[in-house]
Amino acid sequence: MYQVEVVWNREFRFVPFGKEHETIEAAKKYAVDIIDSGDGARVKKAQVIDLETGEVAVESYKIRD
Repeated sequence: MYQVEVVWNREFRFVPFGKEHETIEAAKKYAVDIIDSGDGARVKKAQVIDLETGEVAVESYKIRD
């Protein structure tokens, strides 16, 4: 399972956002959708966390790869 974490426009730390995802690809797609949403509460960056290990599975600069 994977979790998306985001940094909002006026914050400096990652916080969990949204539901857990079964695959890393689904989590990456969700992260890109959040970044591109443009709803006024802008997201500065996002990363994907592997919930089993607690490690960063996809760093923020690799989200769009």
